[in-house]
This record gives sequence, C-alpha cells and structure tokens, in this order.
Amino acid sequence: MLYRSAVQLRLALYDRGFLRRKNLSFPVISVGNLTLGGTGKTPTVMAIADLLQQQGKAPVVLSRGYGRNKGPAVLTVSDRDRILVKADAAGDEPALMASQLKGVPVIVGKDRYAAGMAALSEFRPGVAVLDDGFQHIRLHRDLDILLVDGIRPFGNGKIFPAGTLREPVDSLKRADVVVITRAERSPDLNLLKEQIGAHTSAAVFTSRHIPTGLIDLTDDSSKPLSSIQGAAVLAFSGIARPDAFTALLQEQGADIRSAVTFPDHHRYSKNDVDRLRAQAVEVGATLIVTTEKDGIKLRDWDLKGFHALRIRLEVLEKNAWERVLLQRL
Repeated sequence: MLYRSAVQLRLALYDRGFLRRKNLSFPVISVGNLTLGGTGKTPTVMAIADLLQQQGKAPVVLSRGYGRNKGPAVLTVSDRDRILVKADAAGDEPALMASQLKGVPVIVGKDRYAAGMAALSEFRPGVAVLDDGFQHIRLHRDLDILLVDGIRPFGNGKIFPAGTLREPVDSLKRADVVVITRAERSPDLNLLKEQIGAHTSAAVFTSRHIPTGLIDLTDDSSKPLSSIQGAAVLAFSGIARPDAFTALLQEQGADIRSAVTFPDHHRYSKNDVDRLRAQAVEVGATLIVTTEKDGIKLRDWDLKGFHALRIRLEVLEKNAWERVLLQRL
C-alpha cells in the first residue's frame, strides 16, 4: 500500500504540473513495461533503432544502464563507429545493444534528460529511443510504447513488493501503443487483448521472439539454427525469464540436458565458466548455450564450446507498426 501510494502520488504531481517534465529538442520514443523485468525491452529497442536507422532518422539509444559499475553520471557506451566500454561499465543491456546496433550511439545515465543532452552535444541525433522508460516520466516522450508479456502479463496482479507490478494495471492508459510480446505463447490472446482494452484505447500489436542463429563466443562466428536441432545442450542464463529462454531452445529441437539459472544481471566469474564446462561434461552436453545478454559478459575467459542464441523481435502487424513509429517523427 505504501509503494502504491508513492507511485500514485508521483504520477499525480506530474499530471497536475507540480513536477515539470523536461523536453529534448528531438523526438523521443519510449519503450517500457509495467512489470519487473522479462518482457523483451532490449530486442524491441534494437528493432526500433534499426528501423529508424534504415529510414535515415539518426537514432540514439538512451538507457539507465542498470547494474553497471559506478562511473560518470552519463557515459557514452558506443559512438557511431566503435564500442567504447565493456559490459561491467555499461550495464548488460546497453553493452548488448552497442554490440549489435552498428552506427547507433548508446548512452547510459540514470537521468535520461542529461543523457539526451549529452547525445545532442556529441551526436546531433534525429530521434532518441528510451530504453525502459515508461516510469521515467520526468522526460517528455513523443511516443510511449508499453510492452506486455503474453505469458505472464501482470504477474500476480499485485504491486511490488507484494508482486511484480511496478505500478497499477490502469497505468496502461498512459500508453500510446501496447505491444504484446511472446504473443504466440499466450494462453488466451483474445482475453489478454480484452483486458488491455479495458484500460486503454491505444493500438495493440502482437510480437514474437524469433531465434536467428547461434553465435560462437570464441570468435563471434555464426552457426545455423539447425546446429541446435537434436544437439545435447547445457543451457544457462542470468535473466528475468530463464524459462522463456529454455523454451526457445526446446522449440528449435534442442535436447536440454541441464538448465542452469543465475540471478538476473549476474556478474560471471572464471569459476562460473569452469563449473559450467564441467557440468556440461557430466551431463553429456555437446553445446553450451546462453543468451546474448549473458554472452556479452563472458568475454574475459576461454569460451571454447560456449554459444549464444541470437534472437530478434518480429511485430506481426509489420506495416501498421512501422507507420505508428514513423508518423510521430
């Protein structure tokens, strides 16, 4: 009750003008969610930034950089040509985005307005994509995209710390667009759309995560997805939804011999790598597979036999989705 009251008071102070939002001089597209972790924000941000770059909009990604080592309040993770810092300094998600978004700067900072001003000074962007921005209402946004997980859309329906909701479900009304992620795995997609529609008139899109290949973490070379089919796999991850990752591997035909989970944003050690390799031998696994977000944090050790599953987000209503993104710019 205390947490809910604090959230509602903060929202009311912004709504009534007692607290003022700050504006950047270029459009801002925000991607966020109502629950703690695990809705697919990172693939969504990358898909949006990639589309904007293809359209010549000169995007920049602004992220909080959760879990990063203490450093400057605002840090440039990558410019348009190269990656400037490692995952421990950048945070897991910004490091992953920097590794995949070629030509798109990634900047981290708890104060996203300050990060945006740094981007303006350094890169003169045409648009910012705000990672995990739904609760960061201090910064004005031109398009507010809210992600809802198709499998567990609202957790147990309770606000943190009693549940996994960051704010009440009726906050859906602030969204301009709602995207249901992992829609193909929703137990009742039509019912979920009705639940969303009870709180907002925003356009609702459906999406899925599509595996596109395996990345060999020793040299970043690609292997076809067919190399997973029938293979004995030790899967491991330190993400909010490890079950969804394991399910993706199984859908590709992997024989999961063991699924090892670490806490979300886990910082791996050489001992972790050695134990995983030893466990793979014990269970007879021929492939050790993790997420790309985890893989980005393993670069300091011998990773022979370690692979990352590359995925991308696909919005099923592609044409309408692209129109909504581009019409606000």
